[in-house]
Amino acid sequence: MTEYTIDDFLGGLIHLKQEKTGYRATSDAVLLASAIPALPGQEILDVGCGNGAACLSLAARVPNLSLTGIEIQHDMGALAVENSLINQQDFHLIEADIRSFIPELHQKTFHHVMTNPPYFTEDPTRQTIQHAIAHKEQFPLSEWINFCLKHLRPKGTFTIIHRAERLPEILTILDKKLGGIIVIPFWPKKGQKPKRILIQGTLGTKKPFTLHPGFILHNQDNTRTQEIEDIMRQGKALPF
Repeated sequence: MTEYTIDDFLGGLIHLKQEKTGYRATSDAVLLASAIPALPGQEILDVGCGNGAACLSLAARVPNLSLTGIEIQHDMGALAVENSLINQQDFHLIEADIRSFIPELHQKTFHHVMTNPPYFTEDPTRQTIQHAIAHKEQFPLSEWINFCLKHLRPKGTFTIIHRAERLPEILTILDKKLGGIIVIPFWPKKGQKPKRILIQGTLGTKKPFTLHPGFILHNQDNTRTQEIEDIMRQGKALPF
């Protein structure tokens, strides 16, 4: 029998039901949500929404959003729906493979599209089917990103968080498709190489590219820096 926990996120602003030993949401989902410049009433698409952590983190900061999530794994999608009910947030789940035709999304566009896609091209060390699908790319990253861009409306933003070493590939995919691209590295500690990068761009703008100085996640004593603590414990926006 699958065991679950209900965990506090954002200092208790939201609560997530998660499998005790299966895939569990990480800080990446919270950081992704903190970067979305959403306004009340706007429509959001989360591609690969998992258990809903990113959508719910965003909704805790910005009220009255229209949230749609796409998830291929039935169990994960079911948790996203359940978590939306636990947190009293309107949320629409589409259970689908993004490589297939999705009638609900035909010619549908959104103000903001965000994604925390599978990161790895090699097999993950944890070999459950759930982990493999959540962590390992099943098809080229370009297909994943182009799907996201297809559902972005003019002046809308696309935001992705990924491994730092994939930055050149992602920028190549986005070249001439978005403007105003900003790259934000996340440094584990001062003096260490970044492991994660966040990339955001806008459809239909000619604003120049920006390389942000980035954010340090932890102090030398392993406590979070104040900027990151404000995001993780209070649900504040990423200050960029």
